[in-house]
Amino acid sequence: MSVHKITNRYAKSVIELAQENGVLEEIIENAKFFKEVAKNRDFLNLLRNPVYKPATKLKVFSALFQNRVNKIFYRFIELVVRKNREGLLPLIMDEILIQYKSMQKITDIELTTASEMPEEFITELKNVLKKSSLIDESMEINTHIDKSILGGFIIRIDDKLIDSSVKSKLKAIEKNIIESKYIRVI
Repeated sequence: MSVHKITNRYAKSVIELAQENGVLEEIIENAKFFKEVAKNRDFLNLLRNPVYKPATKLKVFSALFQNRVNKIFYRFIELVVRKNREGLLPLIMDEILIQYKSMQKITDIELTTASEMPEEFITELKNVLKKSSLIDESMEINTHIDKSILGGFIIRIDDKLIDSSVKSKLKAIEKNIIESKYIRVI
């Protein structure tokens, strides 16, 4: 079975269980918390290392999560470990968040700028995007700073890319100059 099918099924199961018990929002926050913990290299090595026995991994999970997350979520983690699928937990958490956002009609937007943007810009961008057909009912904007784009911005919405960066415009000008029949290189 493919990794995507496995992560999809686990995510769907925990979401359905959370909905039945009325704790979906709490489970989503727990999944975000797990993703933060999983940024730690030592924790990721523990997840993926088959040398450590499931009992050892469960002790670590107990110390990290048992008193900090919903009981349903913790038991879900235990189940995944018992099934020897703990290496997939970060991907399962990603899938939980993807499915939740799809259910709530939340569009993820990646905004890349050369420097920190004022909140007024983000608010205006949200207003413009709400009027377009590019997003569902609501959106989450994740901002990134990349000085190499020099200025302007790059917006990624699902598989769509809006590149209004200075870097891309300079490359377009360079390409036009190189391809121009009117300028000869001596």
